[in-house]
Amino acid sequence: MTWLGLSAPATVGLIVLLATALPVLLFGNSTIRSRWLTWAVIGVVIGAAEAVGVAGAVIVAVAVSVVCIVEYVKLAGLRAVDLAVLITAGVGAPVLAAVHPAAVSAWLPFALLAAAVLPVLSRDPESALPRATAAVFGMLWLVWAPAQLVIIHQDLTLLVLTVALTDVTSWAVGKTLGRLPGLRVHPFAVSPNKTVAGLLGGAVAAAAVLLLTGQFSWVLLVAAAVGAPLGDVVASMVKRHAGVKDAGAWLPGFGGLLDRADSLLVVAPLFAASLA
Repeated sequence: MTWLGLSAPATVGLIVLLATALPVLLFGNSTIRSRWLTWAVIGVVIGAAEAVGVAGAVIVAVAVSVVCIVEYVKLAGLRAVDLAVLITAGVGAPVLAAVHPAAVSAWLPFALLAAAVLPVLSRDPESALPRATAAVFGMLWLVWAPAQLVIIHQDLTLLVLTVALTDVTSWAVGKTLGRLPGLRVHPFAVSPNKTVAGLLGGAVAAAAVLLLTGQFSWVLLVAAAVGAPLGDVVASMVKRHAGVKDAGAWLPGFGGLLDRADSLLVVAPLFAASLA
């Protein structure tokens, strides 16, 4: 399925945006409209990045990594020196992935060590373990994972479209069917709004996207259906620890970039492994 010379994923994404524009404008509340507009902007950015190629994917990966790191450092209670280490790695990892993709995995142990060593050597032994743990987790989640976007730059639109529709459908189905017996089970204590209904709806949406774009495989379906809600749960865990609802307040309809990219940051490495 292609249209106007666009790739199959870009075509599906454009059709979805056009099909939902009028209902959203006529019947959606301000939050729904803001989210639709944000998704439209994200779609344009991702489409342009995929068209540019590796360089476009590097720019997207660096932007996602750096912004999410800034938001995460505040939530996790990390310090300026931890922020500096994570941002340095967040800029360097996508560039390394572009130059030598295989080197990203070889570099990872050294990056994790760099994240842990400063808290361990600090003069505040009480905070050393929590800081080291949070910094190492941040290195995996917000540095190594975004670098995978560069490795799978040819499938960037497919990845983002699959995650987006999985998230949106999971939310919509959870809202509408989440009260039915058997479907209202809440499997995640740290994210009590998630229901079995939403998880099943998200899995169906992921399967539909992969089928429509001609990219269906059971491995990719599991990566999206499991990774997308898991990413959201991970972000909920971090925000619950910090005692906040959102990671930020600047992204219309979502809060912060981490609130929007959380699922992507788990699905991206799974897609990279599946498409290798």
